[in-house]
Amino acid sequence: MDDKTQGVVLQNLRYGDSSLIVKVFTRNFGLRSYMLKGAFSRNSKNKVALFQHLNIISFVEARRPEGSSLGYMKDVQLAWVYQSLPVEMKKSAILLYVSELLSKTLVGQEQNVPLYDFIVKSLQWLDLVEDHYANFPLYFTLELTRHLGFYPKTAFRPGDCFDMMEGVFGHDYPLHPYYLDAESASLLKALLCLGIEEACSLPLQLQQRRELLDGLVLYMRLHAPVMKEFHSHEVLQVVL
Repeated sequence: MDDKTQGVVLQNLRYGDSSLIVKVFTRNFGLRSYMLKGAFSRNSKNKVALFQHLNIISFVEARRPEGSSLGYMKDVQLAWVYQSLPVEMKKSAILLYVSELLSKTLVGQEQNVPLYDFIVKSLQWLDLVEDHYANFPLYFTLELTRHLGFYPKTAFRPGDCFDMMEGVFGHDYPLHPYYLDAESASLLKALLCLGIEEACSLPLQLQQRRELLDGLVLYMRLHAPVMKEFHSHEVLQVVL
C-alpha cells in the first residue's frame, strides 16, 4: 500500500542521463532516499525544480522494492512555496548553512515528528519574516542540538565559561581547548530556551554573532562527528 507524507529535501544527485536520487527527511518515516527515473526528461511529472535543497514537499511513497535502499515517489507537490528564501541573498546564505547542517547531522535519522515540525516551522518563519533574522543560524543550531540530544545544560552563574565537551557552564576553565570564554558563554546563556522571535530579537554585535556561531559549529562537531567537513558557516560570516 502506498503512503502519503511530507518531507524536506536535503540532497539531490543526478543519476545517469535523466534520473535523480534525492534524500528527504520525511515526517512519517525519517530519512529516506528515492530514485526519480526520467526526472530530467521533458515530459516528466517530477520536475527537478521540486527537489531543490530544503524544499518542503508532499508526495506519495510507493512500496519500496524488496531489499532496495531506494524508494520511489509519485504525485510530488510543493507543500510550501517559498516567497523570499530563494531570492534574498542573506536568506539564501542562511538556507545554504541550514541545508549543510541538516545533511551532516541527520544521517540515519529515524522518524522524529517534533524534529521535523521544528525544521519546517523554522524555515517557514524565516521565509515570511522581513527583518531581524540575523540570529536565526544561532537559534536554529541551538534548537537542533536539543532534538539531537546534546542541548547545553542551562545552570549558569555570572562569570562562568562553557565547556563544549561536557555541554555545561562552569566557573573553572577546562584543561582542554574546547570552551567558550565568559563573555561568549553569557551570550549563549541569553539565547538558551528562547523562542524564535525572542532569540532573533536579541541585540548582538556582528563580532559577537560570528564568535558565537563559530563556537556552536565547533560544539556540533564535537558531538556529531559527521560534521568534520563543514564550511557554509564561513559564507555567513561574510554575508551577515
